Amino acid sequence: MSTALRTPRRPAALALGLAALLVATAGPALAASQTATTAVAAEVAAAPVVANPGGQVNLQWDAVRLQMTATGGVAPYTWSASNLHLGTTINPSTGLISGVTRGSGTRTVTVTVRDAAGATASTSFTWRVIRDACPRC
Repeated sequence: MSTALRTPRRPAALALGLAALLVATAGPALAASQTATTAVAAEVAAAPVVANPGGQVNLQWDAVRLQMTATGGVAPYTWSASNLHLGTTINPSTGLISGVTRGSGTRTVTVTVRDAAGATASTSFTWRVIRDACPRC
């Protein structure tokens, strides 16, 4: 073989060797970067979701207990609710809505959860309280 044919192969072999060296050196850093990106994507994708309990109907002066639930996010959760019927409250630690319904009417209740990472989610549902025609019969 002539040396003219060997000369072009040496730069190609050198380039392949250099590329292999760069990949081997950057491999752990690249893998760590990809792992961090995957972790951030998983955290973003795992925002909390509040389960909707559906429409609620009670009579006036009923004792109520409605447990709200959430999935995803980072525990512990903090719960809040707006537009609850008079006499009912939500436990900020457990998400339990309880109390005695006073008054009557239909309300749109919004329940919000905030996870430990600060992500929030909410759901809304209607809650109808019917005035009993004969509360002491």
